[in-house]
Amino acid sequence: MSLRVGAVVQARMGSERLPGKVLMPLAGRPTLEWLLERLGHAHTLDVVVLATSVAREDDPVAAFAEVHGVACHRGSLDDVAGRVIGAAHAHGLDVVVRVNGDSPLLDQRLIDRGVELLAESGADVVSNVRPRTFPPGQSVEVVRTEALERAHARDSSDEDREHVTGPLYNGDFKVVRFEADPPRTAPAFTLDTPTDLTRIEKILYEMDRPAFEYTWEDLL
Repeated sequence: MSLRVGAVVQARMGSERLPGKVLMPLAGRPTLEWLLERLGHAHTLDVVVLATSVAREDDPVAAFAEVHGVACHRGSLDDVAGRVIGAAHAHGLDVVVRVNGDSPLLDQRLIDRGVELLAESGADVVSNVRPRTFPPGQSVEVVRTEALERAHARDSSDEDREHVTGPLYNGDFKVVRFEADPPRTAPAFTLDTPTDLTRIEKILYEMDRPAFEYTWEDLL
């Protein structure tokens, strides 16, 4: 039986260091637009869902999704795990690829690699984090929806619900990891500070072909 796979993009306007970063102009386009373009070129995804909160401050994220024809699911601001699981249920996902909305340069080929490994291995989770060997902003976690539900059916802590996947690494679930060789954990490709904004824009302006054609190694 084939699995329905969706990227669930966690995106909200609140950020202590860089408020509104997910819709911030980045080399002439909103941050999320760069990310969604890349996700659109992943071969293993059936759908992409923006998962934002019901808070009024996140109305612009929902509006962005509507304008761009992207599915959107709104849930709790603080219970991010519940929001992700809700998005999976709303779109009939057997497998969730968890994506952070502040990763405009995420290499979609890593997503395809993770989804393929999950199908081949029968794992509950495929991950290239814990330990990290790829730069921040190139993180991939591919999770079976059923496993994510089980992980949070045990009175998981507020911290676990905020960070979503922590309980999946406690030894009760089958985890398959893939690593970069050699490990490269810098520079960061996440948009978290004004310095990140400057660096990522410089990378984008240096490109002479569509951004999604550049692998994470090209970016380095």
